[in-house]
Amino acid sequence: MVELKAYKVNSISFENKVKNGTELKLQNQVKYNVNYMEADNRCVGILDFRVSDSQMNPFEIRIEMAAEFAYEPGDEKPDIHTGSFDQLFPFLRQIINNLTSMSGMPGLLIPIMKLRRDSVSVGKPKEEDEENSPLN
Repeated sequence: MVELKAYKVNSISFENKVKNGTELKLQNQVKYNVNYMEADNRCVGILDFRVSDSQMNPFEIRIEMAAEFAYEPGDEKPDIHTGSFDQLFPFLRQIINNLTSMSGMPGLLIPIMKLRRDSVSVGKPKEEDEENSPLN
């Protein structure tokens, strides 16, 4: 079972130079990587997310988030990967909603996204120590 321990926003950028009344056709791009510290049964997930207009209007939100998770020794990496994403993604949705609603436009609530276990590609673990954690 994966447990979210902490998260933070590493970077956020927001551009909204669209004229009032313009209808946007938004598209999302997501990239999610997990780095494992197997000796400690923990991992760090890095979520890169981008919302933009498919018709090239000047609207864009980019967010990079990092989160630390703990997991059980017998958990499989594809399950850790999808479980950690599922726990972090609601925070991303709320941040985007708050950002847009506080900037003079209707709050944007992006659709719920779920990773499919069969779409997860697990590579070799990286050697990381706590001092190099993206959460520091």
